[in-house]
Amino acid sequence: MNRSLLFSVLFLSILPLLSCGTRVYPKISPRAEKGVLDLRDWNFSEDGIVQLDGEWKFQWMRLPISRPETDGKSEEPILVQVPGNWNQIPHLSGMNPLMAFGYGTYTLKILPRKNTGRLMIHFQAAGTAASIYLDGKKIGGNGVVGTDPNSSRPQYLPLYIPIGEPNREMTIQVEVSNFNHYKGGLWESLRIGTENDLLNFRDGRVSNEMFLFGSIIIMALYHFGLFSLRRRDLTGLFFGAFCASICLRIFVTGERFLIQKFPDLPWEFFNKLEYLSFYMAVPFFIYYLDALYPHSFSIRIKKFCLWFNLVVSGIVAVTPASIYSHTLIPFQIVLLFVIVWFFIVLIRLVRARAEGSLMALGGVLALTAAAVNDSLYAQAVINTGYYLPVGLFVFIFVQSYLLSFRFSQAFLYIERLSDNLLEVNKAYSRFVPLAFLKFLNKNDITEIGLGDQIQREMTILFSDIRSFTQLSEKMTPKDNFDFLNSYMRRMGPIIRKHGGFIDKYLGDGIMALFPNVPDQALEAAMEMLRELEALNESRADRNYEPIKIGIGLHTGTLMLGTIGEEERMDGTVISDAVNLASRIEGLTKEFHANLLLSENTYRKLKNRKKYSFKKLGKVKVKGKTNSSEVYEVVG
Repeated sequence: MNRSLLFSVLFLSILPLLSCGTRVYPKISPRAEKGVLDLRDWNFSEDGIVQLDGEWKFQWMRLPISRPETDGKSEEPILVQVPGNWNQIPHLSGMNPLMAFGYGTYTLKILPRKNTGRLMIHFQAAGTAASIYLDGKKIGGNGVVGTDPNSSRPQYLPLYIPIGEPNREMTIQVEVSNFNHYKGGLWESLRIGTENDLLNFRDGRVSNEMFLFGSIIIMALYHFGLFSLRRRDLTGLFFGAFCASICLRIFVTGERFLIQKFPDLPWEFFNKLEYLSFYMAVPFFIYYLDALYPHSFSIRIKKFCLWFNLVVSGIVAVTPASIYSHTLIPFQIVLLFVIVWFFIVLIRLVRARAEGSLMALGGVLALTAAAVNDSLYAQAVINTGYYLPVGLFVFIFVQSYLLSFRFSQAFLYIERLSDNLLEVNKAYSRFVPLAFLKFLNKNDITEIGLGDQIQREMTILFSDIRSFTQLSEKMTPKDNFDFLNSYMRRMGPIIRKHGGFIDKYLGDGIMALFPNVPDQALEAAMEMLRELEALNESRADRNYEPIKIGIGLHTGTLMLGTIGEEERMDGTVISDAVNLASRIEGLTKEFHANLLLSENTYRKLKNRKKYSFKKLGKVKVKGKTNSSEVYEVVG
């Protein structure tokens, strides 16, 4: 895939995220001042959704609506910033900044524009239980607000609450209690807008998160599958685990699909999942990059990050939220250090022109830029919109593409090796016949081992050029090789044509084996003699003297296998039948015959009527105690 095609695919992939994201309006949202938010100049239909941020009135240790008995137990209302946590509020009686257990009430008066249409309030979450009231009437909430750990129950769920068509000022009160987390208060912004805008806002968030989840879980499964097929490469395992962690985090944050599906499961369980999915994603990504670019990352820093994340994850697993929630700040500090470390290593890899390093750096930059943009947008410093989902998708897409490119390169390399192996096997087959491997039940030369052998009956053909010594003395060494290669080039194909294979070239001689019926060996021998006549005619035209050959055939049981030692071995045939075939070929000189065959071969011929045979009688072959019948093919 070339670079332009990659960017085209990337653009088409993130288009759904851009199209269903938060609508951006040019007008800056007003902020609450002294507990009042003036929206009389705000047209919801044209100007969009408003975040109810700014100064709210806050009453510590008071729940005047749900628990009137708490009224009067605290000082007068004070002004606090929302979103925020009450650990940062100074001079609260009994407040422990490191363990902000307690309860309180936030109040905001809203002055809306007349004829605003049907409005809706979006409430994301509070720490850690909340009840929402509009003009003293409860309109929604998360968990159970209480005055002690026994009467309070935490919960995180995004709410979209219709409030009708308010044409007069309205008062929003949010009662919050926290006895579980070390931070309490209104952590996230409330929003108000038309029902249509907020439902579109919700649909956009749902679409973004489901698109991200679907895309990333496919990447995770794909790379787990790659790892299952290629266990030696750990990049697929680590990247798949990283993607799985991100998918889990998507399900327990944002619209919190998992909590909506199982609302009765303990809050502590989901909160642990939220922390663990964040904490474990970092070491998975570190080890993924280390596997992608071996020896590029410091071993000490890797080990520190691994052990640090294991420690904080262990704390999350075995302690309550009031304790493990304190690990978030040190984790964020270490994470900042890790991000800087990533940039330094990736820039070094880019300078070294490491394959894919520029793309990896671009992915990290995209994620970082999106995170910075969202932080500035949340603080109303810029007016762009939320793009963290886009940044996250680009980041993971780039990493997935890098891994796919790496695997494709490995596949191409394997293809080249396979092609090279085929060429090597083809070259080796010129030295070790494929039929030899087939009889030993081997697919290629790499499977041959010392001592491999098989026993079976075959017909052995021995052929030799008569008076070759005298011929060779009249030729130069080069002429000798050219002559022999020309001769063998004519005879070899004939042997293979009739189902045989050449076991050895013995100087000017040929030893061939025919594993099937002896008739094939006889047919090959007869065609070799006819080819010799054609060769001699060609030699006569060039005033060369004719050559003669003798051929001997014998059928018997033989051992086909490998001998030698581990560093040097050879395929060979060991049998008394081989010696007898060689001796019969030698008898062609004594009988002045071109072709002789043993009695055993003669008797096993399937079609003896095709040729005429002459029985030469019993002949005692040199080296044998028993005499053997020898037959000559005549005509």
